[in-house]
Amino acid sequence: MIALASNALTTLETVKALLPDAENSPSGEKLDGLLTLLINAASAWVETMTGRQLALQAYTERHAASGSQELLVNQYPIIGVEYIRDLQGGLVPPEEYDFADTAEQGIIYKESCWPYRGYVSGLANDYTASARYLEIRYTAGYVLPKDATEEQPRTLPYDLESLVWGIVGQEYMLHCSGAQGLSAFSISDVSWTFDKTPRQEWLDTIRRYMRW
Repeated sequence: MIALASNALTTLETVKALLPDAENSPSGEKLDGLLTLLINAASAWVETMTGRQLALQAYTERHAASGSQELLVNQYPIIGVEYIRDLQGGLVPPEEYDFADTAEQGIIYKESCWPYRGYVSGLANDYTASARYLEIRYTAGYVLPKDATEEQPRTLPYDLESLVWGIVGQEYMLHCSGAQGLSAFSISDVSWTFDKTPRQEWLDTIRRYMRW
């Protein structure tokens, strides 16, 4: 049995409930396997397009500071920060930073700023490269529908999940019609055109969750 990927953004049960009946559809385990593959592929496409990993998980990263009050981590929304370590000076006290107002942007704020450090060279001792001296261990992302419990409900936005519904539905209907390799088909005075390109509303949703 094909399993949902760890980053699957919807569940097999939800997709099956949303799909219309198709005359030539497979049944049972074959149907479940097909839909699971489509869910996994669609979820991977969404993550690739947004440039993010969406499932709630822990990350350990090293960052250079820009000298400003805002430190930008790679993943978001930030759910918690386990520690921030200055590799040249030990742990940064938690009371010196917060992310309460900037978690959705993946920003950790420090009133006294994150000082820039770098490597100097040349006669003028100009900075030629920044030093990644901050090690950050944090948790970020959404609780996916397949991982949700009563104690930890889903937090994945529904518009992101609906992208997978749409993609799976489109690919499933193409599969059932045998039109995977066709863009259009006609016989006598009847013709069909198959929609195989990402819909504009899908791309608009993707843009809302990309970091610019």
